[in-house]
Amino acid sequence: MNCVLTVQELSEKINGKIIGKSDIKISGVSDLVNAKNSDVSFILSPKYLESAISSAAPVIISDSLEHIQGKTVIKVQNVKIAYIKAINIFYPPESIRGYISKNSSIALTAKLGIDVFIDDFVVVKDNTEIGDGSYIGVGSFIGKSCVIGKNVRIFSRVSIYDRTIIGDNTIIHSGAVIGSDGFGFVENNGEIIKIPQIGNVIIGRNVEIGANTTIDRASFGSTFIDDDVKIDNLVQIAHNVRIGKGTIIAAQTGIAGSTQIGKYCLIAGQVGFVDHITIGDFVKIGAQAGVAKDLPDRAEVTGSPARPIKELRKAEAYMMKLEELFKKVKEIYNKLNK
Repeated sequence: MNCVLTVQELSEKINGKIIGKSDIKISGVSDLVNAKNSDVSFILSPKYLESAISSAAPVIISDSLEHIQGKTVIKVQNVKIAYIKAINIFYPPESIRGYISKNSSIALTAKLGIDVFIDDFVVVKDNTEIGDGSYIGVGSFIGKSCVIGKNVRIFSRVSIYDRTIIGDNTIIHSGAVIGSDGFGFVENNGEIIKIPQIGNVIIGRNVEIGANTTIDRASFGSTFIDDDVKIDNLVQIAHNVRIGKGTIIAAQTGIAGSTQIGKYCLIAGQVGFVDHITIGDFVKIGAQAGVAKDLPDRAEVTGSPARPIKELRKAEAYMMKLEELFKKVKEIYNKLNK
């Protein structure tokens, strides 16, 4: 364990109020099921009260309960923020120290900042710049003339094509491919001709990109991912897509070329977007939705084709009554025929 704190010390660090004993010693954070008697745990809603009582954790962080039988409670304003703080206290992120593996291949014209960590079998090509404190994991490839910001984390086997730009504090997980060719072809007299993809990808600050996600370079100009965007695993983002600040995209979503998505949208898993549409700001899209047309700011849609959630729920309610309606129509038909 990284440290041991009393409940009093932990409470001060997470801006909590103690209800119970303040001298209990805590050395870790866990969920209710797996907690040990030296762990602090958390309760997200009153429905988990029974689990909290039976948990081995002597201390519970909560924003919904002040009293839990046999437990000390640290009452906080927002339990999710509090347990994130607690995790960072007991399990702080590893600090990066400068290191260049002798098994890596770094072009002579590449520029590396202070305390850059380059792991085994990394390839960095000509004229690429990597900012201070960045980490490049085992077997990753960074092409020519890329710009990687400060404190970027690029995990193992990531491929970053030429001229990609990545902002500070961004995280890219294993297997992601950034800057591969967009899917552009033209048919000409039975021949399929590839459209050259000569653009690039620009990724902002504080972005997180999940494992095996792919982001295609633009045909012209840039595919653009704005600051604070969070992208899950196995997401496909096509050429010339633009994604606004703070948008969150869940796994297996596919976004076709030249679609524009606004700021602070919430996109659930397996959503599909057709090309060349515009999605407004603060839009919420349910899982497996098929989005085939523009959506205004603050729209909430689901289904395929995507429709407003209230409208779809109403239609589903009517569908549940179709059998009853069919029987009544059949009765009327039989009476008329007699």
